[in-house]
Amino acid sequence: MTEATTTKAKATIVMTARDRFSMAVRALNEIAKVTAKPYDLIYVDGGSPKSVADDIRATCETHGFRYLRYDHYLAPCQARNIGHSLSATPYVVYCENDVLVTEGWLANLVACAEETGAEVVQPLICQGTPLHTEIHQAGGNFTDDMDAFFNGTEDQRRLSDSHLWHQGEQVGDVELVRTETQVTEVHCFLVRRDSFEWLGEFDENMPCSKDHVDFSVNVWSKGGRIMLEPSSIVTFCVPSRVHPVEPVDRAFFLLRWSPKWQRQSLNHFQKKWKLENDPYFDRYLKLTGWRYREGVAKPLIRKIPFIGHSYKVQQAGSFLLMPLLKFIGARLSDQQAQDYRPSGPAPTQPTSDASDRKTASSAAA
Repeated sequence: MTEATTTKAKATIVMTARDRFSMAVRALNEIAKVTAKPYDLIYVDGGSPKSVADDIRATCETHGFRYLRYDHYLAPCQARNIGHSLSATPYVVYCENDVLVTEGWLANLVACAEETGAEVVQPLICQGTPLHTEIHQAGGNFTDDMDAFFNGTEDQRRLSDSHLWHQGEQVGDVELVRTETQVTEVHCFLVRRDSFEWLGEFDENMPCSKDHVDFSVNVWSKGGRIMLEPSSIVTFCVPSRVHPVEPVDRAFFLLRWSPKWQRQSLNHFQKKWKLENDPYFDRYLKLTGWRYREGVAKPLIRKIPFIGHSYKVQQAGSFLLMPLLKFIGARLSDQQAQDYRPSGPAPTQPTSDASDRKTASSAAA
């Protein structure tokens, strides 16, 4: 980034990893291809394998983006806080590295923020293929009763899981207008930078599940607003057969969705917002293994010749693999707790991973 670009830009894009690395180069190239300048971009790389890191760094250098490297993994909230601390523009736009954007996406987010004064703006988020055609999320609610959530008794405070408005519908079949929403997804969203002074940073006690709801509740609890801007369109490439979790992604994917991280996030969220009596959490804790099954176990089993696509084989194989995957995820979460030092300097060049990380990565592969 040149100094001239930095001084004129209204927004800094902070790209972080959601749960994998293999789509990062494509996502960066797509931003460079369709996004009108000026803007700044900081890629926060937490622990991607060296071969992937080299490609990401080279792509950033090609486009004049800033590349920041940590040799250990970073939870999404950790990476967002690092990116935010280095931004200097009026707006910070967080974009995960498996999100593909369309023309006008950034300008329309900024325009909505300036025209409405909202602290947070979310684009229309799509999913699947063809790209930008099927809705993943177009706003939503974290509670059905806002007054009871913030002012009621513990028996009245209830979390709603209705944060995925219009999911699965076709963009062309739905009339969407700029509107206020309770929840922003964190696949892609804009934050007015000066609002961090009273919002505080992203809660690093939320390494996994419900970090988007926690951020949204925090905005509303402090009098902020979240807007949906449907003229800004992006697509979240959900891990699937079309956009699979690649071998280079597996170790981080297992950390990101480890039951240990999920329990930590949910327990912290529950206590933070005084939701100990909400039965929602008991139900959700029973679902902590599904990403392991769908993202890692079943794709591995499908590679078995002749029988791998059998439903019964996939079910049985997943049952057998899950204890191993949970063990690896727990080991990675323990290592992560030792590795992460938010105040330490980040080297700019990728270096080799620690021996413990290599062992876990090899097992995941």
